[in-house]
Amino acid sequence: MTDNWKLKIPDDLELATARFTRILQQAADLATPKRPPPKPATGIPSTIKRLVALKRKAKATWQRTHAPTDRRLYNQASRTLKTALYKMRNDTFTTYVSQLNPSDHSLWNSIKKRTKPTPHKPPIRNNSTPPSPWAKTDEEKADLFARHLTEVFTPHDDTPDRDVETQILHLNTAHEKLPAFTMKELLPVVKRLHPHKAPGLDNITAKMIQELPPSGLTVLLYIVNATLRLEHWPTTYKLARVIMVPKPAKPPTDITSYRPISLLPVISKILERLLLYRINA
Repeated sequence: MTDNWKLKIPDDLELATARFTRILQQAADLATPKRPPPKPATGIPSTIKRLVALKRKAKATWQRTHAPTDRRLYNQASRTLKTALYKMRNDTFTTYVSQLNPSDHSLWNSIKKRTKPTPHKPPIRNNSTPPSPWAKTDEEKADLFARHLTEVFTPHDDTPDRDVETQILHLNTAHEKLPAFTMKELLPVVKRLHPHKAPGLDNITAKMIQELPPSGLTVLLYIVNATLRLEHWPTTYKLARVIMVPKPAKPPTDITSYRPISLLPVISKILERLLLYRINA
């Protein structure tokens, strides 16, 4: 399985991680059942269909003649249809409620769908001086959050430290190299992953990793050991999905009322845990 995965330099590792991610995404897409198209409404009473036809006919007549009498007939047909639809919906809901039974979980299922209200998504802005324009769409909010985060957080300085580089050069690399990971070490880490945790930017979930066949786990172990051997962390595993979470008891329209959380790829978390266990061993 690993014969076609030659990982000798960091560029090979970057290509391998991208390839492995793409294979997992394609497998998940093929294994996920497609949502069937919505079925057309059925079971509409014939009286409702007749009232709809009468309303359409009255509307067409009024648009053709523009006579006040035809306008009144059209309004009357519309009111009759609305009254019939209201009565039909009310009767349907009454029948549904009367059939709920706590013994067969139907009552619980109906309540469970309505216990969590849909959160309101208000517009946001930066209450600076002067205040910024309101961001209403998702794209505008994402741009505003991005500008706000660049002002609040400063990236780490990537300038090489000469003292650290000098110490690294004097290390006995043959002695300091960590031994490769084994499948016996990888399997417990994969097993302990929380299957319901949110995925990172690659949309690879912990459940997908846990369902990998032995050949897939072998490739994963090969990539993890290449990261250790080449001392190169793949760029794919550094990218995080940033989610803005509202702070409690803060005005939801102010951009400072949100804090960011980063969702890293699952494979990056696996590699971190393996390295932690190896260092502490």
